[in-house]
Amino acid sequence: MHEVSIVNDLMEIIQQNVVSHSLKKVTKVTLKIGTMTSVEEHALRFAFEVVSKDTEVEGAELKIETVEATALCPQCEKTFNITFLNKICPICNAYSNNIVTGYELLIDEMEGE
Repeated sequence: MHEVSIVNDLMEIIQQNVVSHSLKKVTKVTLKIGTMTSVEEHALRFAFEVVSKDTEVEGAELKIETVEATALCPQCEKTFNITFLNKICPICNAYSNNIVTGYELLIDEMEGE
């Protein structure tokens, strides 16, 4: 369950922002997570709840925005949706290794008081 490790890293970043912005409470954290990261949303939410207990983040809303995986075709130069098993351009049938989106795992927004 690598979600606990991910949340520990997120909490470190959040705590740095709590200190630098003199926040007493974090009310909302918005994450962008790509479909290629293999992050399990339910496990991440559970880990967030457990790890944030007794911190300024406890009770904060966790919003997760999913970023679909896309690649750029090397032949027709079109961007198209991909999966782990299918990176074939639907327009020209060329294989693409040029992944554009889908590996994001970042804090997009944080709100607090």
